[in-house]
Amino acid sequence: MHGCGNDFILIDEHEGEVVSESRKGEFSMVACRRRFGIGADGVIFVCKSRDSEHDARMRIFNADGSEAEMSGNGMRCFAKYVYERGLVHSRRMKIETLGGIIIPEVECINDKVTTIRVFMGKPRFERLDAPLYVNEQIGELKLTAINLGNPHAVILVPSFDTFDLEFVGRSVESHPSFPDRTNVDFVVLHPDGENEISVRTYERGVGETLSCGTGSTASVLTLNELGLINADAPVTVHTPGGDLRVELKDEGAYLVGPAEEVFEGVFVYK
Repeated sequence: MHGCGNDFILIDEHEGEVVSESRKGEFSMVACRRRFGIGADGVIFVCKSRDSEHDARMRIFNADGSEAEMSGNGMRCFAKYVYERGLVHSRRMKIETLGGIIIPEVECINDKVTTIRVFMGKPRFERLDAPLYVNEQIGELKLTAINLGNPHAVILVPSFDTFDLEFVGRSVESHPSFPDRTNVDFVVLHPDGENEISVRTYERGVGETLSCGTGSTASVLTLNELGLINADAPVTVHTPGGDLRVELKDEGAYLVGPAEEVFEGVFVYK
């Protein structure tokens, strides 16, 4: 499945473990390897909730085998899967993740999910538009460190053509200021649209992806904190894989976008 090109392998463990706990990281590395495995940005395991207050539990592993707290695009794929498979019957659901409880709500036509609106909660800002010396080659960058269940470093840039996104992203991701590493979001404001931005994300443990839901949300929250957008109206976020919408409310941020199922199959893992 994918959300705006950010693709995931979903494995249903609702009825029991399919990949043993000790091999989940290794499996993710093998299965996500493009051209040699299935190919994906990450693996999502669909699990039963641990109590009656929640509808299901999502675990997500990056392509490098590390377990992540959560994913905005991945959550939309998860919500579409569990609703259309009848594992969850409510359109508004409470999902357990390592990053906390996430609340997605599906919109349907003839019981087919078309759009998912995910309540992302409120952010925790750790630094706001503050200078950070990265390394000798890059020098100092201004960035915002924000946590939305998973960590992000948001960097405003005039254009995506003015720097090496791969090198800068990798350097910031593993900077000593981020002991657990961080996702890195590069943001360009649109001069003709007050609430229109473009975002490219270097994801922790993956590299650049076609879209990042938490990254898009973190970028909008950062711009709002800096007074660069109108929080009373939705913000359109252009990513290389498609457009997302972020809405800011008193109770927190909402991420709105699609999710698509690409194929279903069997993978032989020895």
